[in-house]
Amino acid sequence: MYDKVCPTCKTLLSQFYNTGMLGCPDCYKAFEREINIALKKVQGRTSHVGKTPYGTELDKKLLAEYQMLIKEKERAGLEQRFSDMNELSEQILILAEELKNRGLI
Repeated sequence: MYDKVCPTCKTLLSQFYNTGMLGCPDCYKAFEREINIALKKVQGRTSHVGKTPYGTELDKKLLAEYQMLIKEKERAGLEQRFSDMNELSEQILILAEELKNRGLI
């Protein structure tokens, strides 16, 4: 399968989908179309309207926890803590289901 690559930092588009993080400012241009699709799914829009997403306080807390778990999973991967990665993946899936039910992703 073809995987887009940022010409500057060599970050793969699949890495963005796994971690939610980009490698450099040029990634925004390289993956512009895909990022806009992902932002629309997560935030409901592609333009910045404030520091936190709209919704209830619980929605905001759930989204923050989801993002924290994704970052922690990435950190566990870098540190080769594979059993932690598996546990975090399970937690992410459970939380993602709740976020889907709330229409947040």
